[in-house]
Order: sequence, then structure tokens, then C-alpha cells
Amino acid sequence: MQEMIDIHFGGQMDLYLSQQVRRENYDIYLSDVIGDEYWNFTYLKKNDISLLETWQAIKEEMQSAGKRPIIYITSEILDANLQEQIQASNLQPLYTDVWMTLKNLEQLVGKKSSVEFSTSIVEKTQKDQFIQAVLDGFSGDDPEDPYQSLEEGYRIALEKSFEPKDHIYQVLHYFGRKGEEVIATATVIYRKEKGIIYNITTNKKYQKKGVCKQMLSEIAQDLMKKNIQEVCVQTEQGFYTEQVYKKMGFCEQMLGRAYTEKE
Repeated sequence: MQEMIDIHFGGQMDLYLSQQVRRENYDIYLSDVIGDEYWNFTYLKKNDISLLETWQAIKEEMQSAGKRPIIYITSEILDANLQEQIQASNLQPLYTDVWMTLKNLEQLVGKKSSVEFSTSIVEKTQKDQFIQAVLDGFSGDDPEDPYQSLEEGYRIALEKSFEPKDHIYQVLHYFGRKGEEVIATATVIYRKEKGIIYNITTNKKYQKKGVCKQMLSEIAQDLMKKNIQEVCVQTEQGFYTEQVYKKMGFCEQMLGRAYTEKE
């Protein structure tokens, strides 16, 4: 999973305009345009630490940047000692990410929706339509949606993602169109043979009709042509999206939990 972690905390942070502060035991990510806890946090890299001392240092650095102190800990490093330190600390969980991978993209091929639409890579001239579709896809008050709405900073970040970058990570935006209407979106960030899929949305009028499955099926075919052999998706634990991805063949590989200080 380390390669997927690197893609997420390297490619995705670059996509969302974050500043990275590197320390021996942790890295801090601070978004220039997005204020929420998903893109302003500290990623813990090691478990042979004093969590209390580390947390105090993180608090000082994040507060000095005007951000709420948050620490993100993956199950990759969560041993018994670190678990005890978490329980003994004044931390409470904010959310838990499920990292799920699919190692055989051919499993997705051939899935069809009852809705007729086509999938294509988003050209720069189409970016406004794509960005609005992403924002619309994450809007609403559905309690079954882990990401009910996105703040306006995401629009700025997505606009910047269309600008050329000299970077080791590649970004591809896709949308599904029924005529002139965008009914689905997705973004892939990849390096070599591995990639992570983000911004997976389906227009509310077309949900539960297999649109997401067909969209990912057609994206998988395109990614295989680029020699991408494994993809990862993330969702919050316990939401219906977790079961959707499992039914499509994705397997849970890791959990990532964000913590902050108790009130």
C-alpha cells in the first residue's frame, strides 16, 4: 500500500494545492484554498514515538498556520503500543477512511448501465462543465452520502488541476455524458502502474441505474491501455459507497483514521 499512500499524499495534495511540511515522524498538509479537515491535517509516518510529545508539536505547527490540529493514522502503522497511546491521549476520531484496491482491472470491464451515455477524457475547454458537475454531485443533504457538499475552494483547486505541471504524477479527468448533459464524473491520479480514483459522482437523476459501474468499466479500459494495473478508491467507513465498491470487486486494504483533540 505504500505506493498508493505516496500517490495520495503526493499527487492528490499537489492537485488540491497543499503545502507540505516535512518532519522526521510526520508530514503536515495545509491547503491554500480548501478549509476542511480532509485537506488540512498531519500524516503520521512512524509508530515508535511518544504520541503526546508528537501531538503537542503538531498542535503548535497547525495552530500557527491557522488550522485545526488533526492527525491521520493508518492501520499500516497502528500497533498495540500506538493504540494504547491513542486511548490514553485526549484525542477523538473525526472520520475513518476505507482504502480499497482492485488489482485486476479486467473485473470491471463489460459492466453496463440502463442509461445510455458515453465516457470520455475531459478537455481543457470542457473544464467548467466538469467542475460544476463534480460540485453538483457532492451537493445535497443525503445522510447516506459521506461527502454531502464541497466548499467553493474545491472549484479553485479543480480549475488549477487543468494547468500543466512538471510532476511525477499524472492527472486524468473523465466525465460521462448523455447528450450534452454531464451525468457522471471521475478523476484518476496515477504514477507508473498504480492509480487512485477520486471525484466519483453520479447525477442524482441517474443514481442506482448502474452509471457508476459503467463509468468505471470504461475508465478501466482506458487505464489498461496506459499499463495501469491496480487502482484504489477511498470512502468513509460505514457508508453505502463502501458496499458499492465491494460489489464491484474492490477489496479493503487499509483504514485511515483522523483524530483531533476532545472538546
